[in-house]
Amino acid sequence: MKTITLIASLLFCTVSFSQIGINEVDVDQTGTDVTEFVEILSDSPNFSLEGYIVVFYNGSDDESYKTVDLTGYVTDSEGFFIIGSSATPGVDISIGTSNTIQNGPDAIAIYQDSASNFPNGTPVTSVNLIDAIVYGTDDDDDPELLAGLNQTVQYDEDLNGNKETESIQSDGAGSFCVTLPTLRAENACVLGINQSQIDRFKIFPNPATNGYLYIYSKISGTKSISVFDVLGKQVIKTTLNGERLDISTLNSGIYILKIEQGKSSTTKKLVVK
Repeated sequence: MKTITLIASLLFCTVSFSQIGINEVDVDQTGTDVTEFVEILSDSPNFSLEGYIVVFYNGSDDESYKTVDLTGYVTDSEGFFIIGSSATPGVDISIGTSNTIQNGPDAIAIYQDSASNFPNGTPVTSVNLIDAIVYGTDDDDDPELLAGLNQTVQYDEDLNGNKETESIQSDGAGSFCVTLPTLRAENACVLGINQSQIDRFKIFPNPATNGYLYIYSKISGTKSISVFDVLGKQVIKTTLNGERLDISTLNSGIYILKIEQGKSSTTKKLVVK
């Protein structure tokens, strides 16, 4: 029965996300940055933020310089929640009038923890971490912030040379793009609503006959690969930086292929001949 349950869960699993995450940040604008913001997005509307905090880290010493307690708040009917300058349209928690969020290299993190555990000057930590972004505005990477928050990429708001007019936005699949702000709206780099989440990943050839398989993704980054036989036994577990996966150890038969990348995952039936 356990084996049947495992196979069923693998077959019907599509895309999974954490309950809340950092959806968009805009940290540099023209002048004194009077509409800076961090946008949080929840999986479900009107999601309680009880017990969550947002911590802002300074890259100069890799310690916190601001903590915002979200207890008592909920996301809106679309799942959005805004922390930012008082002039930011529709801001839910104001953290000042101007220059409220440092430009980088810095970081912003969500924790499920008490604000009292994060006074200003708290060293960067991944304990009780829910989500995080390390960012800059044409700055060198901060390896301490990246390592301390279990991140591998520092995102550059000046990627296109327009740091004062563009923001850093989640693509919904574990990465971020830089484009015009989309406050309380779907991010510009999220896949179109008519594209299935499962279509982010393509495999070829299937059936596989030559001891290899190509796994293509619409986003860049490392993919975590697991292959299970029909009895639920894991026969391959590896990470893939490119597209080609060696499956020469597999016998002919039917398998379940699970692909994970960032916050997205999917399962596919794989036939080996």
